[in-house]
Amino acid sequence: MYTIIYISAAVVLCYTALIICLFGGFIKIARRQPANASVVPVSVVLPFRNEERSIVSTIKTLLAQKSDADFEIIAVNDHSTDNSWQLLNDMAASEPRLRLLKANGSGKKNALAEGMAAARFGCIATADADCRYPERWLAAMASEFAGGGCTLLCAPVKISDMRGWFSRFQFVDFASLVGSGIGAAGCGRPIMCNGANMMFDKDAVMQMDDPFNAAVRSGDDVFLLHAVKRLDRRKIRFTCLPETIVETDAAPTFAAFLRQRMRWGGKTTSYTDTDSIAVAAIVAATAVCAVASLLLLPWSWIPAAVVLVPKTIIDTIMLYAVCKVFGNRRLLWQMPMYEIVVAAYTVLVIAGTAIGINKKWK
Repeated sequence: MYTIIYISAAVVLCYTALIICLFGGFIKIARRQPANASVVPVSVVLPFRNEERSIVSTIKTLLAQKSDADFEIIAVNDHSTDNSWQLLNDMAASEPRLRLLKANGSGKKNALAEGMAAARFGCIATADADCRYPERWLAAMASEFAGGGCTLLCAPVKISDMRGWFSRFQFVDFASLVGSGIGAAGCGRPIMCNGANMMFDKDAVMQMDDPFNAAVRSGDDVFLLHAVKRLDRRKIRFTCLPETIVETDAAPTFAAFLRQRMRWGGKTTSYTDTDSIAVAAIVAATAVCAVASLLLLPWSWIPAAVVLVPKTIIDTIMLYAVCKVFGNRRLLWQMPMYEIVVAAYTVLVIAGTAIGINKKWK
């Protein structure tokens, strides 16, 4: 028992040091002033497959953008079998800024690459078919991109659906992931971003050798970040200005949520970035210790106290700062329950990743 306690204490100490670093990095970026540069023309690339329920509303939010510069939306159909293509054809008939492409290859990364190659402008923004974009999103992103002197600009995505405990849990959980990505970037060691909300230099990316890591089905966003980071991490910029925050819905069921997390986790076995590997290892080890401590409760409460009490405290401090930017700090009362659920699902994701479950992009 004492061996387990000592190991757990060492793991939690590493985890605490990690979160303190991420907290400092997040505060640094959250306090950064807007670039206020002149906006540049942008091509928005949106790969999609079977998104008839949401794609029309997403495209409408993109067409409603208030930007002083020209922009186009390139929707790339990755072999949809539902009514998505016809719905967009009807929209494109009266909207010249909306261009439609049918992907020749298969998969999101291929669709993204084909859309990028077809883009008229040198600044590329990527979007997801199940997100909603605020009307000043494109202008704010283009200003940050032009003023930041970067190759890759990344911005947050948050859960907007607050109906029911599970949706609220996903808001907190997703905020912790997004906040950690921003915090790592603030420390000068970016590890992850979200393809639903990023912008990059077309020419720079097209000159890279396999920037999206085509051999892996998912992770176009993270692998692009890693590719830029290998060349020059100073060319990666993060922002969390209110105008740049994109909204999406929570997964409707726990099964859908778990499939999503396993899809995200499936790409970690292909990471070569040492920062990402180190963070993933610390988080995974902490989750395993947390679950083990709960299983040992019938015999001793000490392992749970050693792991869950300090982890809950440091996570709450970090998430308080993140939710101050995202809103909904009132949800932090559920942190004790959150810690238990997140530890359990993280262990499930680790197991699923180990046996190769669900590495598809959709």
